[in-house]
Amino acid sequence: MSIFDRFGKAKAHPETSAGGSIVHRYSDAKWVSTPAGFSGEQAAAFAKARAEVYQQRFGEAKIVSHEIIPLIPHIDVMEYSRTGKDGQVCVLVTSGMSDLAMNVPAKTEAPRRVELIFYCTEPNQEFIDTMRWLAHFPHDQKTWIGAFHTIPNGNPPAPLWGSPILDTIFLLPPIVKKDANLQDDLILDGDGVEFLWIVPLTTAECNLKLAKGSDAILDLLQENRHPHVFDPNRKSYV
Repeated sequence: MSIFDRFGKAKAHPETSAGGSIVHRYSDAKWVSTPAGFSGEQAAAFAKARAEVYQQRFGEAKIVSHEIIPLIPHIDVMEYSRTGKDGQVCVLVTSGMSDLAMNVPAKTEAPRRVELIFYCTEPNQEFIDTMRWLAHFPHDQKTWIGAFHTIPNGNPPAPLWGSPILDTIFLLPPIVKKDANLQDDLILDGDGVEFLWIVPLTTAECNLKLAKGSDAILDLLQENRHPHVFDPNRKSYV
């Protein structure tokens, strides 16, 4: 359970919050840029496998936001439309993050290959750009991200996506049941691929998680019947 801060000072020994979260900090001096290049035959096969599974699960993509610059891995963001009880829901899904296995520590029970999923009322280029950046992050920095990790938007965190208070990304298993078992259908090089759901938090909510652990923030989301569709105008639950 980690929080990542690009602008903090790197430390030799892991920093741990009161709630048990390991705090990873990344200084600008040690920040690694995404390598340029072209993916090989294996990545092309993985892309085909993902496309087939996504087609089965989401239908035809309305729009595909292609990564123009050739980077490794190549990250596209797919836009799908679903009809829910509250009307149309836009589902944004990365495709390409799972081309590479993440550097998950030994004895840690977490998927090595993931893709990101986000639910909103309508697409926004900022959503897509953030998802693409986040998909590259663990590969660039030779680290990993997983469920219950928090990632602040800078130091101090800056508001995300038009919200005046939401400034931190919280990653969770998808709350939508049909999206919670991707690993049953998508297996790449022996690894089941799982979705991580992007949930924006406020600084106060993130601090609660750091102080009291993931269960505290999960309870808070449940108490407030947190919707799966992003609302930039929601109030802080803390």
